Amino acid sequence: MGNETIEKLANLEHVQWQNWAGSVCGDLEVLLEIIAEHVSVEDLDLNHLEVIEKATSRVERWPELMVDYEKLSEEMKEKDREYARKAYEICKNEF
Repeated sequence: MGNETIEKLANLEHVQWQNWAGSVCGDLEVLLEIIAEHVSVEDLDLNHLEVIEKATSRVERWPELMVDYEKLSEEMKEKDREYARKAYEICKNEF
């Protein structure tokens, strides 16, 4: 398996994630604003609060990952490489 190919695919995976996460993050920000303005925390059950906490965490965490692939930590690059290896195996087996 070529490391150069895996890195190219990992970079593409990161770009795809950036596009998806950017869209989702924008939607989450709007929803969290609506919840903050119109919903009383006392009216929410534990499951709802956990979802809000998870959404808030993503909105806070994801912007720092909206950088070029080369600028990611090795730990974060490896997450993209995992999917790159899967894509590579599919392509290798199909072609």
